[in-house]
Amino acid sequence: MASLTGLNVAARVVLAGGPPNVKPVAFLCLTAGAIGGPVTGFVVGFMSMLISDIYFGAGYWTIISAVSMGVIAFLAGLFWKRRARIARTELAVGGFLLTVIYDVATSVIPAWIFGYSWWVAILMLYVPFVAGFGVPYPFGFVHELTTAVLMGAIGPTLVGRVRMMLNHNGRV
Repeated sequence: MASLTGLNVAARVVLAGGPPNVKPVAFLCLTAGAIGGPVTGFVVGFMSMLISDIYFGAGYWTIISAVSMGVIAFLAGLFWKRRARIARTELAVGGFLLTVIYDVATSVIPAWIFGYSWWVAILMLYVPFVAGFGVPYPFGFVHELTTAVLMGAIGPTLVGRVRMMLNHNGRV
């Protein structure tokens, strides 16, 4: 848990100046759930967002993003912990859909809290230029695509090798 959380925090900090939402955070949280189970996934997801937000400047969004990331990693643990082999396609599609849940939750919950329209929050996430946001960059889709590509490309190997290492050391 500590290693994946630390790696996530470091990745968020180091990649902060790069393209928005092109980071391995959701991928590593979902992988933590697949390897360690729902509780491990939740802890890694929650702590990754909480600790890195302290560096960036915590606010009301910190609890929303931390709980949301924890929940999707918890779900990954429920879906994939007991599975001996997980297909690349399943990890890619599952990673995409779980990241959609995270992105929608972290957009809609503040809309409900602050009383603006939830559909405007979704528009700003996926087609910000239509909502008058002024930036033609689909933040949500880029985040989901990044996670899906990492889950499909690296996920099966990472999950399999870490599980094998943990089994070999008698930790699972």
